[in-house]
Amino acid sequence: MLALQAGGEPVYEALRYDRRRVLEGQGWRLLSAHAVHLGWAHCLMNAGGLALCAALGAGHRGARAWAAAITALAVGVGALLMVASPATPDYAGLSGVLYGLFIWVLAPRAWRGDRWAWIGLLAVVARLGWQLVQGPAGMHSAWMGGEVMVEAHLYGALCAVALCLGQETWPRRRRA
Repeated sequence: MLALQAGGEPVYEALRYDRRRVLEGQGWRLLSAHAVHLGWAHCLMNAGGLALCAALGAGHRGARAWAAAITALAVGVGALLMVASPATPDYAGLSGVLYGLFIWVLAPRAWRGDRWAWIGLLAVVARLGWQLVQGPAGMHSAWMGGEVMVEAHLYGALCAVALCLGQETWPRRRRA
């Protein structure tokens, strides 16, 4: 993400979610949009969130699981932007995927009775609920250089719930 941010406007324009261009066949933007950001503040905030999420999930899942989850969440958020938010012409940033990753990391541990995971999971859900009711804080939009897309946060959370449920039931289906 940092290297792409250093690429500036040309990289941003080539990789951001652009509904019109996706409909014209540039499907990679459903995935690449999550790796580019509105500016350095936005990029560093998302990089910090990813580092925190990785620290919370350290030792619980391997690199392949992380790569698969990030890819699934990115494609899921992008697809939901296309289907559920047709009025959204563009999007960039990792925050939708991050909301999903926090749930993906915390939910299985919470279901196993980890009290701290429950607290973290409740904090993520409460923040998302607050954003959906109150809207994004104006200071965040000004600081990031663009509008906060709360819907992307919701889509990431919904995709993570589906991912967690799928991962819980998949081993049982394979044994049957």
